[in-house]
This record gives sequence, structure tokens and C-alpha cells, in this order.
Amino acid sequence: MKRKILTILAIACSAVILAGCGASYATDSAAVASSSYYDSDFGWYDDYKVEEDVVEAAESSDSVYDDTDVEASTRKLIKNRTMDVQTVEYDQFVADLKSYVSQFGGYIESSSESGNSYYSSGLRYADFTIRIPADYYDEFAEAVGNMATVTYSYEYVNDVTSSYVDIEARLTALKTERDSFLQLMEKAETVEEILQIQSYLTDVNYEIESYTAQLKTYDDRISYSTFYIDVSEVRRISTETSNPTVFERIKSNLSDSFYSIGEGFKDAFVWIVSALPYIVLVAVPVIIVVVVVRIATKKSKKKKAETEE
Repeated sequence: MKRKILTILAIACSAVILAGCGASYATDSAAVASSSYYDSDFGWYDDYKVEEDVVEAAESSDSVYDDTDVEASTRKLIKNRTMDVQTVEYDQFVADLKSYVSQFGGYIESSSESGNSYYSSGLRYADFTIRIPADYYDEFAEAVGNMATVTYSYEYVNDVTSSYVDIEARLTALKTERDSFLQLMEKAETVEEILQIQSYLTDVNYEIESYTAQLKTYDDRISYSTFYIDVSEVRRISTETSNPTVFERIKSNLSDSFYSIGEGFKDAFVWIVSALPYIVLVAVPVIIVVVVVRIATKKSKKKKAETEE
């Protein structure tokens, strides 16, 4: 009867500990492996001890995984690409871009749109952060290049194979360690034993949850590549090429000059037409003053001529 009472108390204490498991965690797998639990303080230690390979895995959790022999098809790669594009048909490009995102099974993570502050003609600018399944990475990049003129493109690939496999190994060791603790819990006979094993289980479960969350983050970034696309609306697509010849540079500069002159005349005409109300408001009083002055001058000259006669 006394043992049953102690067991009930132990279960109650365990519930309290589980409720407060959000406390700061300071014991890693290696520390657990070298704690007093592994001493011979309890009589059941010799019958149910944690397997030596689990302890060694916990103690060597900081080792670096050698992935030099991993095949390319099984590597864990996080692909990212930044693209700057120009388009004359801004609305059509944005609509086609969203259509392709849906077609490839991706989604737009974030986007923003604004008027371009570098121009006074109201041209627009937008940036998109897009997630596309990794299997369609190249196809989507090609589709964007076909819809608009790409002025800048940069690809960054992060190989996380080593970290990924290392986390998987740690999770395997921790889960085996947790199973051993659960077996020990069944053999515990005192409240002190139950509480100490429960404390170790709390620490191990915390690590398992942490590493599992890291794997989920990796899986998300690996399975869905990220595109950062900056879209600029322009009235004329740049014709510059990489490593142009002298004649190509002359042709490009002349074309730009004639285009700038034409745009200058257009801007001047638009400004004059837009400013007509202000010009009229200023011109009418000036014309009235000039007419009055001329009339007064004529009368003065006429009187002077009559006086001389």
C-alpha cells in the first residue's frame, strides 16, 4: 500500500514537471550521458542501462559528417535566384508571372508595388518573393526570361547535406535514448527514481522537438526554391549587350541619344500644354499692361506734337 501511495505521488509530481517543462534548458545529450543517472546509484542500473552506442552517439554529436561520397541526386540543396527584369507591358507581365506561379504549383510569399521614384513619367516598380517546387526551378527561371528582358541574374545554392544527415543521426540517437529511459521508468520503484528519469526524458524530448523543427525548415527550403524578382516598367528596352564592339557601342549610344532627344521634345510639349492655364493667367495681365502703356505713350506723343505745332 505504501508503495502504491508513493507511485501516485510520483505520477502527480511528474505531471507538475511536465507542465513546467518550458524552463531554460541547459543539458545536452553529452551531459545527459555523463550525469549521475549513469552511475550505479540505482539497483536496476545493471539490468537496464542505455546502450553504449547511444551514449557514444550523444557524446560525439558535434562531429562533422563526411558527405564527400554522397551522390549528386541525393544531396540536400537549397536553391535561390535573384532576377532583375525590364518590361514595356507591365500589367501583362505581372498577370503572366502569377499564372506561371500557379501553373508550376508555387506561391507568392510576399510582394510590393510602387511608382518608380527615378522617373517623373509614372513608371511602376514591383518586387516579388516567390516559392517554386525545386523540380520546376529551371523551367520557371526560363519562363521569366522569356516574358521580359533580364538585366541581372544571380543564383545561390546552399548545400546542407552535411548538416541534414548530422541532424538525422542525432535524432536517431536521441529517440533510442528516449526509449531506454521509458524502459527504465517501468523499473523505477521510488519517487526519486521516477522524478530523475522524468527530468532526463524532458531534456531528451526538448532536443528531439528542436532537431525535428530544424529538419522541417530544411525540408521546406529544399523542396521549394526561392526566387527574388524585381520588375521595372520601362518605355524602351535597353539594347546593350555584354562585351559590345566599338560599332555596337556607337550604334547603341546614337540610338540612346536620338531617343533622349525625342523624349525631351515630348516632355517639353507635355509641360507646355499642362502649363497653359498658368501661362494664360500670367499673360493676360501682362498684355493688358502693355496695351495700356502703348496707348498712353501714343497719346503723350500726339499731345507733344500738337504743342510743338
